Parts: sequence; C-alpha cells; structure tokens
Amino acid sequence: MKKLKKTILLITTSILLCACPKDENGTRYLTFVNKSEKRIDFQLHFLNGYITYEDTQIQCEKLVFGVYSDTLRRLSAGTHSYWENEMKGYLHLQILVIDAIYYDKYVSAPCDTIRKYVPVLHRYQLTLEDLQRMNWTVVYPPEE
Repeated sequence: MKKLKKTILLITTSILLCACPKDENGTRYLTFVNKSEKRIDFQLHFLNGYITYEDTQIQCEKLVFGVYSDTLRRLSAGTHSYWENEMKGYLHLQILVIDAIYYDKYVSAPCDTIRKYVPVLHRYQLTLEDLQRMNWTVVYPPEE
C-alpha cells in the first residue's frame, strides 16, 4: 500500500511539474519538492550583493512555508506577476530549509531563541539563471 501511495504521489508530482504554466511573460509558480523523510519548512529571501551572516539566518518577520514528506508546494509570484519580475533587482533568491518540528516548538519564542534552536538544514542561493535551468523547481534534499 505504501509503494502504491508513493507511486501515485510521484506520478502526480510529475504531472504537476510538467504542467507548470509558463507563458510569454514568465513563470507564475515556483515549486518546492520535499523528497526527505520528514516535514520541513522553508523561507524565501531576495538578496542583492554581498551576503552577510544576518542574511543566512531565519528572518522571524517573514513567512515560513511547510512541506510534508514526499510532497510539493507551489508558490505563486505576486498578484498578476511572474517570478522573473520578482527577481528583478536581485542577484539571488535564497531558500532556507528548516526543521519543522523545532520551528513548531519555538514559533512563538523571541527571534533570538528561534535562531538559536531551529536548525537551518540547507541553504539554497539561486540566481535567475539557476531557477530557469531548474525549471523553477527546487528539490530538497538537493539532487546531485
């Protein structure tokens, strides 16, 4: 039964990834796929220029998105916008992948406590060209 569930999930994921709408103006969705065995959360940061230590930490005032094991999450660009437009003026889109269990535990704590106890599992630093090459699909854990 578990194999059947995974097979259906992989087929559904494949169909969704192949059907990512891209029109003449750009890409509307960024897809994040969690192929790990646990639920993770992630956070997006647009960065321009020199990256500081502060840039590589969880930004407590920004949204955090959750993704269950073996599922995906599609993020829409801004209303009536495209990801290419969202990236204008920025060199990188940084994605911090964090442990969802720890984040749930400390979500109401002060920011310094969250940064201390919620581990960043992986940090992606992607350019517009990287995202286009990846067909606007980011996979965790990273595929070699």
